[in-house]
Amino acid sequence: MSDSQTCWTTPHDHALIDACRERPAINESTFLSAEDEADLDATIQTIAESHGHISNLMQTLALAPRGLATFAALNGYTRYESRLTELQRQLAILVAVRDVHYAWTHHAPLARAVGVTDAQILLLRDGRVPKDMTAAERALCDYAFEITAGRRVPQRVAEEVHVHFSPRQIIDIALLTASSMAIAALALGLEVPIEPTETLQFELEWQQRKMGGMIR
Repeated sequence: MSDSQTCWTTPHDHALIDACRERPAINESTFLSAEDEADLDATIQTIAESHGHISNLMQTLALAPRGLATFAALNGYTRYESRLTELQRQLAILVAVRDVHYAWTHHAPLARAVGVTDAQILLLRDGRVPKDMTAAERALCDYAFEITAGRRVPQRVAEEVHVHFSPRQIIDIALLTASSMAIAALALGLEVPIEPTETLQFELEWQQRKMGGMIR
């Protein structure tokens, strides 16, 4: 990764990303074709530019380079390009990953940083919608909870989410919730270890910079 990239703004940042590159999911017992190697290099650079670092989950998925590229593209859209606010995104994510330590450890601090209170975070982890949220936020959470339950969304929930969000935004909520569920399932199924505290802190600080002050 070249020093000309704008993602890393301090020597500390460079040291962390170098550490990530030294802990690859791929080792000497793993063989990739030349085509896969080229795909992987391009994908890792794209992920680093959009996410700030290469998480342990993404490193694990690197064993299937094209699968990683496709999954990372969906994740990048839902996290940074959807027509939802950062607070709305984090609410949907918390609902989706509430039972999985790996994903929760990443996103609870990000949710807190955009204004979700500790009390609200605890209620969401317990599977409840906080009553002190706005009507739109409650509708989003209700909708996300129904998606994670794997059942038909009740009419009252569907009607309420349509009151507060456009059809495009509702698709974005559904995509984000579903992709976050996939992240949670992959972290469990592949037994992905949580990153060191230093890396998690770096992720939070990098997200603050990426959002241009939106995260406080």
